[in-house]
Amino acid sequence: MATQQDEGGVPFSIAHQQQHFRLLELPPEIVELIDAPNPPLLSIKSQAQSAAPGTSNAKPAYAVLCTPNKSFQLRQVQTSNSLFLTQPALEAPGNEIPTPATRAIALCTTTLEAYTSTASAAALLRETLPIYDIVAGDVDATSNSRSKTSIYNDLPVSNGECQAAWNELMAFEADGGSYQPSPNALSQVWRSINAAALAEGIKLDAQFLTNDITKAAAEEGHPPGLVEAVLAHLSTEDSNNNGPWSCLDRAKTVVFTGRTLLEAKHGSDFLIADFTDTWEDRLPEVWRKDAQLSAIEGVYDFPSDTTIRAKSKASTTSIADNSVAAMKPSARKWHEKFAKTRNK
Repeated sequence: MATQQDEGGVPFSIAHQQQHFRLLELPPEIVELIDAPNPPLLSIKSQAQSAAPGTSNAKPAYAVLCTPNKSFQLRQVQTSNSLFLTQPALEAPGNEIPTPATRAIALCTTTLEAYTSTASAAALLRETLPIYDIVAGDVDATSNSRSKTSIYNDLPVSNGECQAAWNELMAFEADGGSYQPSPNALSQVWRSINAAALAEGIKLDAQFLTNDITKAAAEEGHPPGLVEAVLAHLSTEDSNNNGPWSCLDRAKTVVFTGRTLLEAKHGSDFLIADFTDTWEDRLPEVWRKDAQLSAIEGVYDFPSDTTIRAKSKASTTSIADNSVAAMKPSARKWHEKFAKTRNK
């Protein structure tokens, strides 16, 4: 269908067979990335469907446009304008000689807009990763049989945000699965790290070979990946976590030790004197004076004048244990514990 043209104008027509397109309006920061000399790879991701459509547990699916380190949620916007997509064509009405023209091959009534996503990668990982706990010396964990890469592919956030959340949770891979450690598991792993450093004469706030600590802690039954995740989480900001060396941030480690010790009690009370004594015992000797309640301000409550406990919050562990089990060293290698778990 050709429109009326003034003499000397460019003929315009609308194709009988219309094509289907989705137009995406990009924010300036993505346009800048695309125009860069070496543009990064962009991807569109969505969360894996967790339940059949129409069921009460089904979550609405949505897509995000991801740069290496940022996510943009996509939303469809109706437009009141007639937006045609055109391409050059040759028009030959009747038996006339073909002349250059413009042909509309699609009419777009909606556009997709990209806006910064507010989704929390850490929250998504917490929902996805099974908890790795240690109860009375035995591993309590259900394998998801999924690698870190496989999990990242199904999270609606950029891979950079996934990795930052992975490091924050001290998540790790072991025995063909991926896990998030419970506060109890973290407390026990740290106890083994501190004991190994004491035995080897290693200063944790100076550079040391990561493998020296990892091997010693693995002999206590802890997966190497978990030990490495804890060391990376506690390292100084200028440490290269991909290299063979580690150097722990003293202040960060003191806070971590006290917080995990409290959280491992799952809301149960500690005598304040017992807690501070245990906290000091879990630290290198020269750090023990740093074990002050002011260092973990906001983490605890005082149920009474003589007791302390972790503030109520969504727990990262599903299995309660008593204080004896929390401080009991592991007796078997981690892969033997996994075998026992699978055979239950």
